[in-house]
Amino acid sequence: MPDTEHPLITRYREFSPSSQTIAERARSVFPGGDTRSSAHYGPYPLAIEHARGAVLTDADGHELLDFMNNFTSLIHGHAHPGVVTAVREQVGRGSAYAAPSTSQIELAELIADRVPSIEQLRFTSSGTEGTLMAIRAARAATGRQKLMKMEGGYHGSYEQAEVSLAPLPGLRGELSAPISTAFDASFPDSVLADTVICPYNEPQLARNLIDAHANELAAVIVEPILGSMGMLAATTEFLQTLRDATQRHGIILIFDEVITLRVNSGGAQATHGVTPDMTCMGKIIGGGLPVGGVGGRQELMQLFSPDQEQPVMHASTFSGNALTMTAGLAAMQAYTASEAQRINDLGSRLREGFNQVFQQAGVRGQATGTGSLSNLHFTDRFLHDARDSLDGMIAAGHIPSLLHLTMLRHGVMSATRLMFCTSTAMDESTVDRAVTALAESLSEMRPFIESERPELLI
Repeated sequence: MPDTEHPLITRYREFSPSSQTIAERARSVFPGGDTRSSAHYGPYPLAIEHARGAVLTDADGHELLDFMNNFTSLIHGHAHPGVVTAVREQVGRGSAYAAPSTSQIELAELIADRVPSIEQLRFTSSGTEGTLMAIRAARAATGRQKLMKMEGGYHGSYEQAEVSLAPLPGLRGELSAPISTAFDASFPDSVLADTVICPYNEPQLARNLIDAHANELAAVIVEPILGSMGMLAATTEFLQTLRDATQRHGIILIFDEVITLRVNSGGAQATHGVTPDMTCMGKIIGGGLPVGGVGGRQELMQLFSPDQEQPVMHASTFSGNALTMTAGLAAMQAYTASEAQRINDLGSRLREGFNQVFQQAGVRGQATGTGSLSNLHFTDRFLHDARDSLDGMIAAGHIPSLLHLTMLRHGVMSATRLMFCTSTAMDESTVDRAVTALAESLSEMRPFIESERPELLI
């Protein structure tokens, strides 16, 4: 970046003075001015005052179409009437009890009825907690210690869930034997040693690695779509290979469907026809409130039962709280198979429109994704795995971040990494407005791309 501020950043500041004032205040109480790293971006994030449906309103009064939906968790957008009514009624009866409630059972029954792998489940307070408890159950079930995860896979905010999240060139090793790498300086060596890294979408390499480490592996965990690495979908062949290899060696196969549960009423596993031993959940099952979950075969889930002589310990103050369960039940009841198909179709329309815009703008770029989940990339190369995605991000430099800021000024909110998702609050006109915003943004940015990253132009 040049020493002087980029003109597109200056335009963003001019667009959002109230957000800048709020960000300066936030820096006095939050490190870096934010309480959640994933929601932060430079020079500062927009401060949101209120939201309804697919529309956010920021501190300066701008209305933005919300294609981030709190990182895919708001399947119905904001303030869905059914969820609002359910929460309003429940909060008057109490928000959390250290006791069972009917709403817990009803939401669990709905999920178990829809998701093929789930016979029993436990609710947690976050997707992070859900994946953590699945891994602990796998260790208890197998008596083994090590975990295999995918290169570029993200499973929450603890060290093992983030190993090799960003497979940087020069550190990641050969594709056939990826090296376990730390994401930051907080990782103990023991975590790296206990984590086997598998390349994504490489069936033969995955089979070889599982065979080589079979006697040490408690579990293999995989996202059916790599969320943090650009919404790259696993092939059915790859997931089936993981299923076959883990079954052969008595290893627990865990699907992290915290994000992908939305792509089908039964999750991505229903789409692929591949059933794992355990499934981790979160996001949409909470109706916009904090939530997570882990479910699977009854014999595995019984490891958590207090009736067991030595159950896997799981104590969590707000897991299954009445407010979240009520909101989640209302949201999931409203998320029917037809609504899942409708927003998947909207996602396809969004990607098709984005891809046309890149071509018309003469910019090397593409939209990847499946169903209602999409991501933009500044490359026209086929993206196979996390290495391809990360290499493309590095090559594009600061251009993706500038596009994110420019799209905000043109009325569309996405994740900083250019992740988009559709919600039931949207229709075709919502999607078309986002496509227009990309066209307007790339037109505004083209002179800067030409001078700063000309290799991105066709």
